[in-house]
Amino acid sequence: MSRSTDSIWSIPLATLGIMALCIFVYAAQVVLDLELHHYTMNPRMIIHLQEYYRFVTSCLFHGGLMHIGMNMMSTAAISTMLEKRVGTLQQIMTIAWAMLLTSSLYTLVSLFLHIFLGRNNLMYSHSVGFSGVLFHLSVMECNMTPHRSRSVFGFLSVPAYLYPWALLVALQMFITNLSFAGHLSGILTGTLQSFGAFDFLFVSQAYLQEMEKWHSLSHLTTLPNFVATPALLETTVQQRDSPVRLLAAARSGLHLICTFCKNIAETIKVCIFGRGNDVNGNIQLGWPSQTVSTEVTLAVDNEGFNEEDDWVGLPPLSDTNRDVSRIV
Repeated sequence: MSRSTDSIWSIPLATLGIMALCIFVYAAQVVLDLELHHYTMNPRMIIHLQEYYRFVTSCLFHGGLMHIGMNMMSTAAISTMLEKRVGTLQQIMTIAWAMLLTSSLYTLVSLFLHIFLGRNNLMYSHSVGFSGVLFHLSVMECNMTPHRSRSVFGFLSVPAYLYPWALLVALQMFITNLSFAGHLSGILTGTLQSFGAFDFLFVSQAYLQEMEKWHSLSHLTTLPNFVATPALLETTVQQRDSPVRLLAAARSGLHLICTFCKNIAETIKVCIFGRGNDVNGNIQLGWPSQTVSTEVTLAVDNEGFNEEDDWVGLPPLSDTNRDVSRIV
């Protein structure tokens, strides 16, 4: 097998399957010249025209080659790590429910803003892409990872459970035309699943292990990139047994945001007004003032310094010449 083939088959089965599905849909979208707005997430079309298929198609369609390229690379990284922890069957159900849950929450938020606040931006807007599901999977993976911190593009280190939130803010600041509501919906649904709010939607771990023994699934379970359901999802159990940790994470995140804003404000203040005389008192710029030179002169005169006196601390002239010649 070639190196590229080995790389492809090193991706777990569920992750590879959803990537192949998204790429296939994008190829059909380009070849058949499909009109994208018929498949996007549009709450108005879903509510008033009952176009519920948009819950799924909005996650599988993409706006361009760069869009699907970035999402598929992120899927290969994030979904692979999560699937190796939970198994292929659990990952298949997680991705399927993530598409429905993120789209549903997006629609509910749009409807809430429309009814109670009179904001119609989300109701009439079109959004598309797999990134909402990616944020859902990212929250799941970050709550299971043994690493306590993550780096945001190499500039900032944050606690692992706050990494999706930091990534949400960073992407929104540096990349234009992103669906903030779609990404936020993925984070919220992923957080709720991490703490067991959607347990009733999933089958038990014992049943998953029993499913892997079914003869009808043998063509999947025998594939080299199939990941069996682990014996115990101890990290998931720990998270769900401690829902109070969700409030602790929220407090920690709020403290981190306040500290970050304080540092930004302090930096702006220093750039505009300087650090002040108290802080800069040990820094002298330019030529020394006349007062300083006078004080130094008086101090030297009081000590009775003469030109004929030896300089304290300097070696004799002969020793200095010898050292110099040795170096040369």
